[in-house]
Amino acid sequence: MDYWHFLGAALVALRILEVRSAYCKKDFEWDNLNKLAVKMVDDSNTRIMRDYVLETSHLEKEN
Repeated sequence: MDYWHFLGAALVALRILEVRSAYCKKDFEWDNLNKLAVKMVDDSNTRIMRDYVLETSHLEKEN
C-alpha cells in the first residue's frame, strides 16, 4: 500500500471514530436501551422463578 492509500485509510478510520463518538453522545437512544434491558431482566427473572416453582412443586407432593 502506498503512502496516499495509507493516509486515506487512516483519515477514513479517524472519521469513523469521530462519527461513532458523536452518535453515542447525541443520537443514540439510551432510554430505549435501558427500557429493553429492564424488560429482559424482568422476563428472565420471571422465567427463572416459574421454572423453580415447577421444579420444586412436585417435590412437595412426593413428600
